[in-house]
Amino acid sequence: MKMRTHKGVTREDRDRQSGAGETRLDPGHLPARVAGRRGAALVEFAIVLPLLMTLLLGIMEFGMIMHDYIMLAQGTREGARTAAIGRPVGDIQKRVMEAAALRDLRPAMVQITAYDTNTGAWVAVADKASGRENSVVSDGIVRVTVKEFPHRMVTGNFFSFLPGYSNGYFKLNSSLTMRRE
Repeated sequence: MKMRTHKGVTREDRDRQSGAGETRLDPGHLPARVAGRRGAALVEFAIVLPLLMTLLLGIMEFGMIMHDYIMLAQGTREGARTAAIGRPVGDIQKRVMEAAALRDLRPAMVQITAYDTNTGAWVAVADKASGRENSVVSDGIVRVTVKEFPHRMVTGNFFSFLPGYSNGYFKLNSSLTMRRE
C-alpha cells in the first residue's frame, strides 16, 4: 500500500521525478572539495608508508632473529644434556651443531665449562684420559654456551642502531647449565 503525501503524490513518484538516488557526476567536472581530497590522500599515504615499511621490516627481522635464537637455545639444551650424561667434549660440540642446525655455527663458538667449587670460577672442560667421557665430577655443574653467533641481518644496515649489531650481523648468545649425573 502506497502512502500518499502532500497533494496526493507518493514518495516514490516524487523521488523518481527529481532523480534522487542517482549519482550523475562527470569525472572531469568534480566538485572542488572532492578533487582536493585526492591530493590529501596521496600526502597521507606518503607520510604513513615509511612507518608501515619500518613496522613490516621490524616484524620480519625480529622473527628471523627469534628463529636463530630459538635454534641456538635448542642446541645448547641438547649440548648441556649430552654434557650432563658425561659424553666427551667432541660429542657435546657435535650434538650442539646438529641440534641447532644453523649454517654459520662453528665448533669454536661452542664452549663447555664446569664450575670449580675450589676456586669459584668456571673452567674449560676436557676429556678424561680414556676419551670416553668428560672430566666433570659427578654431581658437578656443567655449562654449555654458544658465544657470538652471527645472525645475518636480512634488512642490511636498516637496524644498525640495535645493540650487538656489527657489520651486517647481529651477535646472539645462548647458555644452559645442568648438573652432571
